[in-house]
Amino acid sequence: MRRCRATLSAVCSLLLLLLLGAAEAAVAQALAPESTSPAADSLLLLSFRTRRVGVSTYAQQTDVRGRTRLTPNQSVQYRLFSDWIYDERGQPPFVREDYGANMLHTLRLGRRWQVGQLLHYEQSRANATRTGAWLARVGYQHRLRPATTLDTLSVARYVLFGGGAYDARNGRRDAGPSYGLDVTTLIYPGQQARQPVALRLFGTRSQLGPRVWQRTLAESYYERSFDDFTSGSLRLGYRSNRAEDYAPGNVQRIQSDTIATQLSWVYRLGDKASFRSDNLLALPRRAFLYRRLAAESDTVQNIGYQQQELDTRQEVRVNGKKLQFMLLFNYRERNRNYSLDNNRNLSPIRLAASTEREKIKDISEKTTLWQSELTWLPLPRHSLTLLGSAQLLRVDTPSADNDQDRDEAQHTLRLVWVGRWAGAFRTSLAVGSEYRQFVFIRAALSAENYTDRLLHWEPSFTWAPGRFSLKSTYHLWVSYQVRDRLSEQLKNRASRVLEQQQQVSYQFTARLLASLDYVRRENRIGLLNWPQFKESPLDTTITHDLSGGVRHSWGGTRGQNSLRLGYRFLEQRSHGRAALLDDATGAGSTLIYLRSLTRQQGPDIAYERRTTSGFSVVASLWLQQLRTLYRYEQGTGAYIGTSYTTADLERETKNLYPYFEVAVNWRIRAFHRQ
Repeated sequence: MRRCRATLSAVCSLLLLLLLGAAEAAVAQALAPESTSPAADSLLLLSFRTRRVGVSTYAQQTDVRGRTRLTPNQSVQYRLFSDWIYDERGQPPFVREDYGANMLHTLRLGRRWQVGQLLHYEQSRANATRTGAWLARVGYQHRLRPATTLDTLSVARYVLFGGGAYDARNGRRDAGPSYGLDVTTLIYPGQQARQPVALRLFGTRSQLGPRVWQRTLAESYYERSFDDFTSGSLRLGYRSNRAEDYAPGNVQRIQSDTIATQLSWVYRLGDKASFRSDNLLALPRRAFLYRRLAAESDTVQNIGYQQQELDTRQEVRVNGKKLQFMLLFNYRERNRNYSLDNNRNLSPIRLAASTEREKIKDISEKTTLWQSELTWLPLPRHSLTLLGSAQLLRVDTPSADNDQDRDEAQHTLRLVWVGRWAGAFRTSLAVGSEYRQFVFIRAALSAENYTDRLLHWEPSFTWAPGRFSLKSTYHLWVSYQVRDRLSEQLKNRASRVLEQQQQVSYQFTARLLASLDYVRRENRIGLLNWPQFKESPLDTTITHDLSGGVRHSWGGTRGQNSLRLGYRFLEQRSHGRAALLDDATGAGSTLIYLRSLTRQQGPDIAYERRTTSGFSVVASLWLQQLRTLYRYEQGTGAYIGTSYTTADLERETKNLYPYFEVAVNWRIRAFHRQ
């Protein structure tokens, strides 16, 4: 395992060196004499990032993008990328290992014609899949109104492409022809029109052995300004996607079709008021179809659904010197109906029974939302804002065998005051409340019905007089969740969360900055007796996160550098109840009050460099020492729940984990005069 991990690190380092070497070669070419290379214009972007994301998990992403102009009429665009997630404890160790490459070569033949080729390759070793394609391209463009000298922007572009595609997965390797068409037009309806009508038609098809991959897209967009105050836009679209994969003894076809239209309208009454309306209607359909790979194979049942989606949003805004107001209404509706085909030649009775079972999943969701915001500016440096919202979600299932019918209501109210004072001092105070109700309509799941009440209190202040800066924020929210049924009152919960953040910094010089950050979060969960408004503590978690350091910056005309040296301390304490088992018999359930402690601490180092030529590198290292231990006090009586032995509670772990992150970005341009 260590050898595999070392190999991974070596490969990452080698790849980074290769990328930097390629970039240096490009820079060398850019600095070479003009007579040694043809006229060229190139752009190269290198991006590399590697980091440790867990105790045994690492991630790495590499991306190389470029464009090279070989001749005045010939260019190449390319991209190489890789994405890894590595877990040294896994078998195989790679959670994800993806590679990809794309290259587009184009050659202009006159003002209207263009030819080229496209290469595409992707590989996922974790999923054991590989896909690739080579497509030749022919493009043509022309003006739609060549006789009109005033309209030189209405154009049409046509691209035909065809070639071969390759796909390997599930132990099968398929190859076949791939071809398609892409048509794009921009049409200006009249000489006075400012916005064109945009039309696009795109279609592609790949025949991979017994499988077919097909995609179709047709969409149009038009926006028009009727006058200085009114404008509207209309979007129409149709999307179709056919994807096929192997299922046991069959080829599974997933067919998705969507027709959508969106209408937007904006009306402005000067700078004081405005109205906006956005309306969307979509009709998606999806079908799961199967066909036999062999005559003796059993056919899987074809199923599918039709869906209707409606989303309308109406918004009014009024802006004044002292008052600002916003009112929003949003309504969303989604209806889905399932069906099946009789591809298995079922008898009428069995077909009706199967259809009835499928229609149990039919569902209808309707969401109504009201939002409002009122801001009052009594003084130039003070503001008072009142925000409110009300939302209702209704879920309806027509089938009597589906018990998911429910209503979800949520009401929120929030008041925020912000004041700015002399001496770079700013204060704010926010108070809010929420009321949530979750109700299952049918009795089968009515035990899950509950009402949740929340209260929020959020004070904060900022003081930044010159070189010194202090920012302090607090957030306290209390939640009372009460079950509706009397038999479910033992599930009532009370939760209190207090979170505070303190940020202190001092700028000694223009290049030397000292900072100290502290975050504390306390979460207390208890059993709630709502009629008597009492609670019994169940679990408490307290987290402290303290980090401090000094950052020094330096640099010149070529770029800037910064180095940060600091220390980070992270501690989490959990208090709760557990059971202590007898070491001799392994039985028993004696109550104990358990405290678990997790402590992470160590030096924190970060370096950053950014140059004017487009190069940047950011590297950080947290040499973390992880320690876990338990402390407990024995109570009286028995307890049923999480159990530990004495050996478990005496066990203490200490480990050293270097958490690191390295990110490199290099943007390289090279230009040679003709």
